[in-house]
Amino acid sequence: MDLKLHPELKESLMKLCNDPHTTVVVLSGSDQDVLDDNFGEFNVWLAAEHGMFLRSTKGTWMTTMPEHLNVEWVDSVKHVFEYFTERTPRSHFELRETSLVWNYKHADVEFGRIQTKDMLQHLWTGPISNASVDVVQGSRSVEVRAAGVTKGSTIVRILHEIVQSKSISSPIDYVLCIGHFLEKDEDIYTYFEPELPNNNMGIPRSKLSDTTKGLGDKKHCKRTSQKPQPLPSLGNRNNGFEKGGNRSSVSPDKVSWSVLDLTADNYFSCSVGRTRTKARYLLPTSDDVVSFLKNLSQAY
Repeated sequence: MDLKLHPELKESLMKLCNDPHTTVVVLSGSDQDVLDDNFGEFNVWLAAEHGMFLRSTKGTWMTTMPEHLNVEWVDSVKHVFEYFTERTPRSHFELRETSLVWNYKHADVEFGRIQTKDMLQHLWTGPISNASVDVVQGSRSVEVRAAGVTKGSTIVRILHEIVQSKSISSPIDYVLCIGHFLEKDEDIYTYFEPELPNNNMGIPRSKLSDTTKGLGDKKHCKRTSQKPQPLPSLGNRNNGFEKGGNRSSVSPDKVSWSVLDLTADNYFSCSVGRTRTKARYLLPTSDDVVSFLKNLSQAY
């Protein structure tokens, strides 16, 4: 299945990406080819497969995978996904370097749910019974990925490389984080969050303002957290990345400096379509995201 950028987003995204004071990052579960096809013309950082692969603006792909990441389970899981794809009309699966995804978005919903239950039984009693993996269920998908791989767990490596490459030394003005993430990947919101809301299940949020004043005039954005706290540092200046697909050699836990000093007033997290979320704000659909980014780009 081809994934395509919203046709009305190109102009406003191009303007945001070309602003010298703005850094745009696209962090996706999709593979490198999908991101290259959709964002290759933009001055944007790309992070594929939940951040396991990173490409700077107009640069080459590098890997952030831990050196000893075990993916021996991939082939056996692939066989299970192939079997259920054959017996589930209009379903498909994607094979990536660090994960596999089976999707029945276009299949019969009830039949797809029955197949999902059967698939999970096959997986847990066979290929992944002793494997170090996480099984993540979406509304109409099943993903098997290496254990501990989430968007939040890899954001520190991504930011580390960006800060190094752009020689950023002063605190970032604000962070705007918008996404439609599975619950497991919503740790990206809490990574930036100055104060985690006291609700482990997520809470309903107010709708993000349709105007751009949410980033400049705080009275237009209803906030839920009250006491700002500093966030983790990004690591030392030895960035630990090598071009050409080599792995990171420096642990992001070795912290010596920070450019993230966010407060509740300069962090904006927004979930798309999920009413129970760790994000502060809500936009109901992708069309609303397009409208919001249009308004934001016009304010630049």
